[in-house]
Amino acid sequence: MYDKRLDAIIAAAETGSFAQAGRTLNISTPALAKQINTFEKEYGTTLFTRSRSGVELTDAGRDFVEDARTIMHQCDEAIHRAQRRSTTNIAPVRLGVSVLRSGRRILDLWQKDAGKHPEIKLELISMPDDMTTINDIITHLGESVDMVSTAFDADYWSQHYGTLPLEFEPLCLAVPRENPLARQPIIALDDLAGERIRIIKHGHGGDDTARTLLSKHPGIELVDIDHYDLNTFNECAQSGDLLISKPMWAGVHPQLVNVPVQWPTEVGLSYGLLYLRDPSPAVAAFIARIRELAGMA
Repeated sequence: MYDKRLDAIIAAAETGSFAQAGRTLNISTPALAKQINTFEKEYGTTLFTRSRSGVELTDAGRDFVEDARTIMHQCDEAIHRAQRRSTTNIAPVRLGVSVLRSGRRILDLWQKDAGKHPEIKLELISMPDDMTTINDIITHLGESVDMVSTAFDADYWSQHYGTLPLEFEPLCLAVPRENPLARQPIIALDDLAGERIRIIKHGHGGDDTARTLLSKHPGIELVDIDHYDLNTFNECAQSGDLLISKPMWAGVHPQLVNVPVQWPTEVGLSYGLLYLRDPSPAVAAFIARIRELAGMA
């Protein structure tokens, strides 16, 4: 479980006062201050600036508190899942979700049944949108997550995992709102002269096709990235760079607009579910039902 001193740090960050944080947690001010002081000393960082009027997070403290809240939330979820499982013998089907892989389309399909299959218990598991690549997530399927809804190269992944392609996900461009291209209904490749475009480095299926087509235009500068996370979207919003994107990411960042691209050939990935080739009976039943709901029986 997480370090319980995080409770003191979060409370101090929210109240701006060690004294008020202590009252919130029902401990004395010296006891709370000691927890925070020992934490800072142990890890060699300063989370708060102290003054007579209270405490305020440092830049490092703000970043740390944001990450700490995520850790605490995940721990709470783990406890709640264990509690729910102790009250039922139904093995849950665990769908991994995150901001970049929300699972909304799968959940919309599942909602059509509205509880008609009580023998299938769907559980949403929070996944990180950080340096963890989709390859890392998929490699560990069956551990904490049974399946992921995402865009993928069906030809590649079907050789290694179970796949349920539901839709075609055409690659588009995420464009900063202040760029005139953000107001176009569709972008032609000739429109991209003078633009910097961030794209997954060579060796990633549909992105390779886009790279080949974009490389034929010398006025376009391609910038390799290793993975997608929210920082990637933030960096593009701040730098003005464009980003190879997907319709499933529409609205992920308020300062970026997804705009379709007029590719000379079909460029995109499949959207659907990735899971183990030999799934549990519960997961297999869920996959079969989603297939039926999508009209693919």
